[in-house]
Amino acid sequence: MKPKTTLDHWFVLKTVVEQGGFHQAAEYMGRSQSALSYAIAKLQQQLGVPLMEMEGRKSKLTEIGQLLVQDGNAILGGMINIEERALSLARGHELKVHLCVENIISQQTIIAVLADFRTYFPDTLLEVEFASLSTMHERYEQRASDIYLLSEPPYGSFSQELGPLPLLCVASAMHPLAVQDKAVTRKDLALSHAIKCKSNETAKDMAYAHDTFSASYWTFNSFSMVIEVIKAGLGYGWVPEHMIQSELENQQLVPLNLAEGALRTHLIRLVHKNLHGAGPAALHLAKALQQEFSSGTSYEDIPAKKL
Repeated sequence: MKPKTTLDHWFVLKTVVEQGGFHQAAEYMGRSQSALSYAIAKLQQQLGVPLMEMEGRKSKLTEIGQLLVQDGNAILGGMINIEERALSLARGHELKVHLCVENIISQQTIIAVLADFRTYFPDTLLEVEFASLSTMHERYEQRASDIYLLSEPPYGSFSQELGPLPLLCVASAMHPLAVQDKAVTRKDLALSHAIKCKSNETAKDMAYAHDTFSASYWTFNSFSMVIEVIKAGLGYGWVPEHMIQSELENQQLVPLNLAEGALRTHLIRLVHKNLHGAGPAALHLAKALQQEFSSGTSYEDIPAKKL
């Protein structure tokens, strides 16, 4: 079915309503009042319903007009979005940016840059994927994303260091290591059961992943599961601090009073799929992420935690 009305008709109606009358709308649009009156009369004729009526010397929307003007405004808004997106693409802005984030990174860190990105690139689609480190390396090999945030860059890639992500050595409040009077030594750890996350290990093992000091350990493929197992009192382990804030507050988990090495960090890095071929939206997002990490707490600012 071919539309009988035009966008100009709906724009005239919208302007008359917003400006408070035909005289004001005519001045705002630089058109004659008679032209605007004709446009609205034509719109009413094509729709077959009255949109405006006189109340004294002023015209106002009818009940039907109040309902339909909302639909008309939605159509006008959609058309404006199409035109703005076309203009954005004509300026070289990407149609879509894909960001891949390692699942140990705080979601709040990503959320913090979204409003900024939408302000500057409202017409660029954004896809954000959280994944394990091994999956992210696969994504990089497939050239599936524009930007990667991760703790261990893929082999042969160039990365930019953003900032540290703290990991705490924790156990349940009733775990023997948590209730002993003296500081926990390497010997104490060696005699205890360790819980660790294997999903973030690569061919080049990271120090925190294999350096548990304990000959007895279990491995899981996600930190979420590691945290649950530690909460159940089945062992100790190093986990990202931001993932256990509520558990620390209600003392389901407590930081162990280690004689040394109580706090470890991941160094989060940013990798571009192709920096030289990146568009303005991807470059802006990368810069915003860099600023967000640099404005965070540094390693030196994090106090040692004691029981």
